[in-house]
Amino acid sequence: MAQYETEEQQVEAIKQFWKENGTAIILGAVIGFGGLFGWNYYKDYKQQQAEKASQNYAAALQSIQAGQTENPEFVKQAEAIKADFSDTSYAALSALKLAQQYVEQNKLTEAAEQLAWVVDQSNDTFESVATLRLARVQLQQAEYDKAISTAASISEDAYKSSALLVKGEALLAQEKIEDAKNAFIEARDAAENVSNPLLAMRLAEFGINEKQVK
Repeated sequence: MAQYETEEQQVEAIKQFWKENGTAIILGAVIGFGGLFGWNYYKDYKQQQAEKASQNYAAALQSIQAGQTENPEFVKQAEAIKADFSDTSYAALSALKLAQQYVEQNKLTEAAEQLAWVVDQSNDTFESVATLRLARVQLQQAEYDKAISTAASISEDAYKSSALLVKGEALLAQEKIEDAKNAFIEARDAAENVSNPLLAMRLAEFGINEKQVK
């Protein structure tokens, strides 16, 4: 009898548990499955967006007329990619290509705007290269303090030497000779055994030995 009562108590306990917690458990399961399906849908959507952006970017590149510095059709299509697929790498590539064309046309303000847009998107793949190019454009614009600040924001090792070179050029333009020299030395030390003709020239001008390749 005692065994029967124990089993009966267990059944009652289970019934009571489901009465008190069943709704929450079912809801949690629904949310869990919903989250799984939602994540799969999100991944599929992102993949579709990337494919569309890739196709549009390829079409935009085809619209570029060889030998022409201005390609309005490319500008139109590139801006559309930036608007419609802003969170894809193809949007960043479009902005970088636009910036390149604007530099070739000596439209430095427009080039800076495109590069700043890439930086603002915080795209892990292209943020550093866009930041470096922005610093170079600011240097061309004689916005030396901005160029120094922009170059200083670069932390990725692969771009550190080039960023320090920009800093040195900006300081040199401001006639801060000793600071410029130190920046060129830092650029030399940060270089990963890659020859940079401008850096080599500056080092020679200051009588600084080039970094020895180990």
